[in-house]
Amino acid sequence: SVMDLKGKKVVVDKLTSHAGLNVWLFLRQEGLDADRGDVELVELRGPAEERWKRVLNGEFAGTFVTLPHDTRAKRAGAQVIRVRAIPMIRGVTLTTTMSFVKTHEAKVRLLIRGFVDAIHFFVTRKQETLEILKEHASPILQLQSDEEVETLYEEWAHSLERKPYPSIEAIDNVFRLAVRRNPEIASFNPLALWNTHYVRELDDSGYIDQLYQ
Repeated sequence: SVMDLKGKKVVVDKLTSHAGLNVWLFLRQEGLDADRGDVELVELRGPAEERWKRVLNGEFAGTFVTLPHDTRAKRAGAQVIRVRAIPMIRGVTLTTTMSFVKTHEAKVRLLIRGFVDAIHFFVTRKQETLEILKEHASPILQLQSDEEVETLYEEWAHSLERKPYPSIEAIDNVFRLAVRRNPEIASFNPLALWNTHYVRELDDSGYIDQLYQ
């Protein structure tokens, strides 16, 4: 279990990156606080393969990887423990200023609708999406087989929100990461950073429900 890492070294990517901060927060929520010395987080920037190979050779007690590295590491002899998903803001986020939004409302509405349409395409047109992933995602993520592409698709299709509202848990978690990196924002209200007005407007129109009928 995760608690077996207590008092040991866990190797992660850049400690202040989203991935590294995710590990810090997840372990803390599981009862292993790196700030308290429960576990030692060691930074090793670079490919995930380098990190899990160093775990295999005994240099570190563990690391956190995403697919397809979990199955690759398992084939190489690693013990892979599948952990719970942590609610998080990840993937595509739309970041801008309210002044831009107010002066470009028509474009913002089109962008939100296009985002919703893209999610719908992804989750309902699997074979076409797989072909797109093979062409565009495989070279970037260095996927090695059709099986790895399909596994990636299933993971993403499961995690995508059909109605892309950020959950309260995800907002809270991502704000904790932000405060970890920039303590001066600790007094901010994390909800003030998110505007779901245009998603709500589209949702209230019935557009999203009609897509999935």
